[in-house]
Amino acid sequence: MYLDIQRIKAEISMEQILGHYGIGIQLRDVGTNRLSGCCPIHHGDNPNAFHVDLKRNLFHCFTHCGGGSIFDFVMKMERMEFYAAARKIWETFYPPSSSVPAANPSNPATPATPATPATHPRRFNSNFKHGTDTPFLLQHLHLTHNDNLFRRPGVPILKLQIAHPYLEKRHISPALAMSFHMGYCKRGIMKDRIAIPIIDVERHIVAYAGRAVNDSQSPRYLFPKYFKKSQNLFNIQSIHCIYRIHSTNGIKPEGNKNKPVFLVEGFFACIHIVKAGFDAIALMGTTVSPHQLSLMKDTRRPYILMMDGDEAGRKATPIIENKLNLFQIPFRTVNLMDGKQPDQLENDYLKAIENEYREK
Repeated sequence: MYLDIQRIKAEISMEQILGHYGIGIQLRDVGTNRLSGCCPIHHGDNPNAFHVDLKRNLFHCFTHCGGGSIFDFVMKMERMEFYAAARKIWETFYPPSSSVPAANPSNPATPATPATPATHPRRFNSNFKHGTDTPFLLQHLHLTHNDNLFRRPGVPILKLQIAHPYLEKRHISPALAMSFHMGYCKRGIMKDRIAIPIIDVERHIVAYAGRAVNDSQSPRYLFPKYFKKSQNLFNIQSIHCIYRIHSTNGIKPEGNKNKPVFLVEGFFACIHIVKAGFDAIALMGTTVSPHQLSLMKDTRRPYILMMDGDEAGRKATPIIENKLNLFQIPFRTVNLMDGKQPDQLENDYLKAIENEYREK
């Protein structure tokens, strides 16, 4: 099996290794690029025994585990020899789907992007493994060469954590947060908010939406001043991606042309539906613009319009229906009960809605 040890040393950080084991969130900051806490290797209870230097990619347990590099850490955690530890790191961060060459050190594989659960089919590259509460830093994800999430001028790549109590409360696991490239932001304009990247059909990050994590924050959703919701649809890149890949290969997208896409208001409604295994996009509000309708028409897919079950959602529904008809976009409407939102629906109910649409 081919292993590029030098590449692992150059590209894989101690922060990522800690994230893979779900350890980083258990540690506390004790200085610039330094963490401290109980030792995860021998499971001690001394909160000052284990220290990490993120800048130098080193760790040390002052009790009896010793220290070293990322290789030493995996060796001690897994109780294995060096080669086995290196192979584990390689298989975790450079999985087989990255098309690793058999033996060509001058052209090693590019790291793949994070994995998603089998029940959550995403359209991004998805082969990353991580722990249950992984505070993985998303700037590493955005900057990998084969991620196809290209930076747009003027849009910074935020440093985010995918583990946060608010996300847990919304039933968004670190794996799911990773697949949507979202997370908790500690600094900048989105400070102390859940930052959700909005990606266009070319898979550029065009802006971040910041969701408040407590009632004291206002507004509930924060958008950059330059951002226009009317020119974007949340998660549209995943729908466009399917059709364009087939078209590029000269293959008609027969497998998806009749599969409906759920059209909802908000981010978390969209995420919940995708988590359940269906396709969905969000308007990021209760209005739809001609540009958004054009993006939807270009997907050549039917839609299931499902606004929130509140007064705003009920008022918006007939207006959106008229515009969908005007653009000759096939759809059907599902009206939710009072106070009900799409992210509160059971998977079986969503499946029944999709099946009913297909049967008609």
